[in-house]
Amino acid sequence: MKKLMLSALGAAVLCLAGCGEARPEATGPRPDFPEDVQGQRFELRLKGVNNPGYTSALVQVRRVTVTTSDGQALPSRLKTRQALELTHPEHSHLVGRFVVPEGVEKVSVEVELDDFGGYEGASGGGVIDTRVAPLRFEAPVTYLAERGHAVVHLDLGQSLQAQGEAKLLLPSLDVRY
Repeated sequence: MKKLMLSALGAAVLCLAGCGEARPEATGPRPDFPEDVQGQRFELRLKGVNNPGYTSALVQVRRVTVTTSDGQALPSRLKTRQALELTHPEHSHLVGRFVVPEGVEKVSVEVELDDFGGYEGASGGGVIDTRVAPLRFEAPVTYLAERGHAVVHLDLGQSLQAQGEAKLLLPSLDVRY
């Protein structure tokens, strides 16, 4: 009898527990920008090219800034805080997203890297000093609109200059749309 009552009590508890209010669960990623932010949305990607033989070249992005030609800041979001491996030529890393309002014809983009990265090659490894200059370019909105993104091709062969055991990043880049 005790076994039957405990089973019935357990079933009743489970039924009552399932009768609570349903709470909506957040599904999927949060939007990058509020719905009221008007304009065309674009992605910014970074890719290493012309690798002279590094087995690894890592950098981290600190900030992405997008402005109009007259200096007005546009909504932008940094999409990664992870170290980006630039020696994989088949992969372009999503760095950020930004919104360009109607009527803007050209934007200025600046990607600021963390102070130091790292590299490794056949003869050893070391530090990449990225403090010299950010990655900068101007992008016509008509070019951005073609595919919805800009891909920065950072030339590793020309950008990483020897400075003792370290490498100094003097950005040599090309932008593809």
